[in-house]
Amino acid sequence: MLASGCIAAALLLSGGAATTASSLDVDGLWYTPDRNSIIEIRDCGDGTPCGVVAWVDPGHGGMTWDENNPNEHLRGRHMVGVTLLHGFERRDDVWRSGAIYNPKDGRTYRAKIQRLSDDALAVSGCLGPVCKKLVWERAEGGAEKLPEAGSTTAEVASL
Repeated sequence: MLASGCIAAALLLSGGAATTASSLDVDGLWYTPDRNSIIEIRDCGDGTPCGVVAWVDPGHGGMTWDENNPNEHLRGRHMVGVTLLHGFERRDDVWRSGAIYNPKDGRTYRAKIQRLSDDALAVSGCLGPVCKKLVWERAEGGAEKLPEAGSTTAEVASL
């Protein structure tokens, strides 16, 4: 089953059809629902969105290390900079058929994302026919304005 914390840390990417970067209506910095990490959604280089961990606050439950990755060679890497979302196709106003990596259980799920408003993004992770939808909120400002964490152990990506 998908745990909400797992999906929250992972759900955010969808990409696919050949489109231009300006058509990535889901791009930007987004808080996961628990607000202990920020995912940056940007162009993968092919006109589809990728979601990359941009900030983690371990003082509030954010995962700093990829300790549950099934690939032994990737276990222990820093979460900041890890691509969680990729492989989407655009259908109407939804990015579908993508994948989202959940670092809390080390599994990858089918995913879709859809912009609900300027400040809200629906991110769904699916296992078989069952999907769990979470709403992510836009993080204010750009990379230079990533929030200060509760301690000096926060990880910040060079965006």
